[in-house]
Amino acid sequence: MSAARALRDWRLLAPVVAVLDDVDESGADKDSHMAVVSMVNAAGAKGMLAFTGSDSLNAWDSDARPVPSRAREIARSALDDGSTALVIDVAGPVRLVIEGSALLALADQLDLAQASALVHAGLAPLTADGWVDVEVVDARGDDVGVDVVVQISAVGGGHPDGRLLDDLAHQAARVLQERPDIQRCVPGGLGVAVVS
Repeated sequence: MSAARALRDWRLLAPVVAVLDDVDESGADKDSHMAVVSMVNAAGAKGMLAFTGSDSLNAWDSDARPVPSRAREIARSALDDGSTALVIDVAGPVRLVIEGSALLALADQLDLAQASALVHAGLAPLTADGWVDVEVVDARGDDVGVDVVVQISAVGGGHPDGRLLDDLAHQAARVLQERPDIQRCVPGGLGVAVVS
């Protein structure tokens, strides 16, 4: 995931090519439109293409027009187009395929309200006695390696039976890791931190 997060603000080139829609009686172009390019693998999965520079784009197709955009925007377009992967520099020198949860992380479409609701519901058994407070924080602007940090803090003087906040944080991390709905909601990663 960290690689996908690191690529979000990279400038990539999306290739746009002319697609023939119709020809006249002589066989000449009558109608055409410009389209971004995807490819389909043997299993039928579609991947949108992107390139790191004009040299790698020209090595693939010198007639394609480059449209510069941030990687997160191209990943979002790929998802909107029904692609399951983003294929970067398909003709080399080094091809990179970003798919699955990494593609979702690259697209950077965090719904913090939904993530917060899921986290609070998941941690409800650990926080029911009211001695801890949980806050879900958007950490995408921070250099912490995850998109969301769940901050756990003590309310008042701590738990009456002497339970440590660190122990609860470890429990919370285990609970959150075992919830696939939360992992899907925060594909860029989620961490737990104790706040004093």
